[in-house]
Amino acid sequence: MATSTAKKTVKKSIAKKNSGVVIPEPTTSSNGSPRTLYKFTGKKPEDCKTAQMRALVDTAATAKKEDLDSSSFTAQDLTKLAVKMKILTTRQEPLRIFRFYAKRLTDEGYFVKV
Repeated sequence: MATSTAKKTVKKSIAKKNSGVVIPEPTTSSNGSPRTLYKFTGKKPEDCKTAQMRALVDTAATAKKEDLDSSSFTAQDLTKLAVKMKILTTRQEPLRIFRFYAKRLTDEGYFVKV
């Protein structure tokens, strides 16, 4: 009988270890395609926003039609032009900066998703 008791305690301890925190399977969530089209609304920053956010808005506002179509552009196009025009200077990947401010830019009315 001693062996059957030992087996039960082992099973219980294993069950307690496995029934702890359940880690869900990784899922892919989408925050939008990198080719999402945006439209510049024409709104200028009134308050002193961050320099990087202001650079993105200023780039869309001052871009020539042949460089960037303000009614339909991608994040890649905007950041590439901002770096080319030397409005946006950063050590980070420029697209990362756009991704960081994308929600805020759309929520505050500077850009609209097309």
